[in-house]
Amino acid sequence: MDIDALFIKADVTEIVKERQFEIVSNLQQMQEMLSGEMPDIDIGAHCTNPHVCDFYGHCWSHVPSSSVFNLYRMSGAKKFEMYYKGILHYHDIPDDMRLNATQTLQLRKEPYVDKSIITEFLETISYPINFFDFETFQDAIPKFDGQRPYAQIPFQYSLHILHQDGRLEHKEFLGDENSDPREALIKQMLQDITTNGSIVAYNQGFEMSVIRKLAEFRHEFSDALLALNERFVDLIVPFRRRGYYHPDFNGSFSLKSVLPALFPNDAELNYKNLDIQHGMMASETFANLHLLKDKSLREKIRVDLLDYCKLDTLAMVRILERLRNISK
Repeated sequence: MDIDALFIKADVTEIVKERQFEIVSNLQQMQEMLSGEMPDIDIGAHCTNPHVCDFYGHCWSHVPSSSVFNLYRMSGAKKFEMYYKGILHYHDIPDDMRLNATQTLQLRKEPYVDKSIITEFLETISYPINFFDFETFQDAIPKFDGQRPYAQIPFQYSLHILHQDGRLEHKEFLGDENSDPREALIKQMLQDITTNGSIVAYNQGFEMSVIRKLAEFRHEFSDALLALNERFVDLIVPFRRRGYYHPDFNGSFSLKSVLPALFPNDAELNYKNLDIQHGMMASETFANLHLLKDKSLREKIRVDLLDYCKLDTLAMVRILERLRNISK
């Protein structure tokens, strides 16, 4: 693709010269503001609208991790209404305030367990269990045929397979940063995932949507790919259904919240020990990897990407093991 053909160059020198006085005036106002006293303005919706303020960390430093702002599925307006009434900590919440079931659990100081929900979920899983996770990147300007602007392009996956005899094996794929990774990923994924048994993902909607797009991309693999989606089981379900709730979830059921709450002192399951620590970082890293000239650095980063994705699926293995133990 000839990227230069997508743009029209225009000389705006005269327009800029006409507006220079506005810049000077704006800079003067900014300097006056910064040299004055800190504004006496409390936190509010304006802290993140339309963008997160650069002073967010400073102004919100008094808000604890277990505050009313973490209450599950409560509107922002309602949270600020409570805050302005002096209700910040969980213990500030009046006994007669109406809360939903999950919000009520958040006020507990001990973990909550409903074994019937966990057991019901575990009964939906069959061996061999394929714990699966994609990583994707997005381009504003497509690099490959059949790619749309900002399309989620899968470039990597991790797969842990737990067999009924307790054997655990790991398989993975990481595409070539210089070419379209999708076809090679499809072929290896269809070989790596077992032909029967459950496919476990965390928040499965993402993985299933990526597979549907892959089926549209390569119609010759469509039936085999879409058949995978019929076998998915979502590991987030027993947590969202309140089969298990831990105070350290802080109102979130994401993998990055559940894992450290269940395994607070396990170095093997700590994302902070990795050079790549979250999905957005992995996405941006791979998207720019082809620009690196240093071959040894590229190889090091590829290892970091594999380590990150591998932890995503290992985390699911350990979480399922913990749920089995809790159910007993």
